[in-house]
Amino acid sequence: MGNPMLARRRTAQEAALDAVVIADLTRLRRATPMVEMVPLKAPPPNAVDLSVHLHYVRMQGGNGCWGYSMLAVWDIMNEMACPYSPNLSMRIWMMLHRRRELWQTQGGLFTPDGRFHKMSNPEWGFLQSFGNTTEGTEPTLFAYPSLWPDGGWSSEGIDEAANYRLASEPKPIEINSTSFIQQLASGHPIRLSLAYPAGEGHFIAVVGYDQTTKTFRYVNSAGDKWGTGGFATYTFAEIDAKKAGDVTFDSAEIVEIQPPRPVPAARIRFTHSNRSNVHLSLSIEDSPHAPRKFWPHGWDDNSANLSLTVRLPTEFIWPPSPSNRLVLDLYDSGQYTNTGGNLVEFTAAFGGHIVPCSSLAAGPVAFKPRERRCFLIP
Repeated sequence: MGNPMLARRRTAQEAALDAVVIADLTRLRRATPMVEMVPLKAPPPNAVDLSVHLHYVRMQGGNGCWGYSMLAVWDIMNEMACPYSPNLSMRIWMMLHRRRELWQTQGGLFTPDGRFHKMSNPEWGFLQSFGNTTEGTEPTLFAYPSLWPDGGWSSEGIDEAANYRLASEPKPIEINSTSFIQQLASGHPIRLSLAYPAGEGHFIAVVGYDQTTKTFRYVNSAGDKWGTGGFATYTFAEIDAKKAGDVTFDSAEIVEIQPPRPVPAARIRFTHSNRSNVHLSLSIEDSPHAPRKFWPHGWDDNSANLSLTVRLPTEFIWPPSPSNRLVLDLYDSGQYTNTGGNLVEFTAAFGGHIVPCSSLAAGPVAFKPRERRCFLIP
């Protein structure tokens, strides 16, 4: 199982900021009625693994586990409702938690499009009213609250956010194996809050169960070098006891989402020894617009591999054609390791139509450290 806390310790200021968020979420959760269990119409499957819908294993860098765990839940639900949905960003969400003076006094926030969004917390209001942005338009960056005091809004992010909204605030559920099995069998991954003896809290996302091994599978937010590719398990008995070793399970929640509409998107997947080495940009061949860089993030994410789905640049006109080609620019900086890697997937998708990169037809393509490669669709 292993301790799900991250190896990198947070600074005192970061820990204090997260403590404020966790206390706020706890207060709101305790004022929210518990979801009543309704018997399933048929026995649940012997095993459910919602992680097949989770392509991006996040590395939070020691901050915001409350949000990163919810993004795992939300990404899964988006992908089930609308395959090839872009992975959601923490950029605006984290800014709102770190910059509470922007909205807390007046109980809401004006966004640059002129609308006022009431909220008592971003999860209780803003993510339902305004929505959320994606990694393709507003990549999560570790240092952005200090770099963009106005929030760092982008026009593309403002335009897309309404497509990715929660339909409700998080809803508390009972912490026991029967409750968890029922929710997972109904297509609801679970955000689970953990408490440690020293008083520090953490959040993970429970994404599956197996009645043969009597285990629940969860994803942490410590990248894919933690656990088994970023995943680990708790036993049914531990969930029922609300305790595993010195960890106690404090609360569990589900959410409902507004099913997103399909948007033109690309999925890029590569294997590596450190994904922060690899710089990725998307552009349209012969376009006057600058390529859009969407990876890496602004901190040392030492995860090995990456699978990320991002929205295509807005000037791209679907479908790809010989006169309208999508360009992936890949550069391995060699900053952290000198292993190089392999591009495994580069596909464009929209409304059920999937167009792969022909350069990968024969299998993964290797790239070396300090090498730049361009890949085209079609």
